[in-house]
Amino acid sequence: MKFLRILPIAAIACLAVSCQNGSGSLSENSSQTDSLMYYLGQMHAADYLREANRDTTLKEASEKQAYLSGVRAGLAALKEGNESYNKGVMMGMQMASQMMSFTEQMGVDINKNAYISSLQGALMADSMPNTSQAQRDFRTVMQNIEAAKEARDKAASQESLNKVAASSDLPKINDDLYGKVTEANNDTIKLADGDEINLVAQVTKEDGENVNVPMSPKGKIGNKRSFPELVSTAVLTLKSGETGEFLTTAHALLGSRASQMNLEPTTVLKLTLTPTLVPKEEEPAK
Repeated sequence: MKFLRILPIAAIACLAVSCQNGSGSLSENSSQTDSLMYYLGQMHAADYLREANRDTTLKEASEKQAYLSGVRAGLAALKEGNESYNKGVMMGMQMASQMMSFTEQMGVDINKNAYISSLQGALMADSMPNTSQAQRDFRTVMQNIEAAKEARDKAASQESLNKVAASSDLPKINDDLYGKVTEANNDTIKLADGDEINLVAQVTKEDGENVNVPMSPKGKIGNKRSFPELVSTAVLTLKSGETGEFLTTAHALLGSRASQMNLEPTTVLKLTLTPTLVPKEEEPAK
């Protein structure tokens, strides 16, 4: 069973072997385990190549060699018969990955020695660490880091928005939104918070590339489950049937979800919105 648990890592061994001996195929004398490793290697190579179709830099030979070097390093890291060491290696690799992601996402530097020092001190102590207190303190520090990042992202996104808006003719609505009516409809009343509307929306980058922002085609203004808060704010400047053009940023529109959509917080987005009021059902005659 231990073999099955480490199989996803060990399976890529055949890639390293085939690179070393110049062979990428099975021979008539291949054992069952060699065959197993070969086929798993083929599947994991396909996983890499599928990812390379999304990120074309991975197709470069240098990137493939770097990947193989990493695989070899991973395979050589474990020691047969030394379970505690191997557990430490796996924890170290997991933490290294998380630290790199955290640095990239939160924009802060990670001191690896601080982690090792804490881990070593707690392991060698005579008593169990107070994990309840550690968890509370961890959440407090995380909230401080997240608040600092939010402040940085907000300031940077507003600066980016102001620069782009300065070259447009769109008036400022608030710090995160510029916009105006581009197709007027003077025959209808202005929309109000809580009104139910059908909404035709298009979101694009400055270069015209469409951005697929999750948004209901029908809902109530002000209901965050239907429309982002900023969209409701923009719609309230329009009358039913009017079309408006607006500028905002990925940070203001999407918040933390911007990174999940591969958008920088400072990315300026253009919104084209056409809301249509859904008539309220008439009350039955009494």
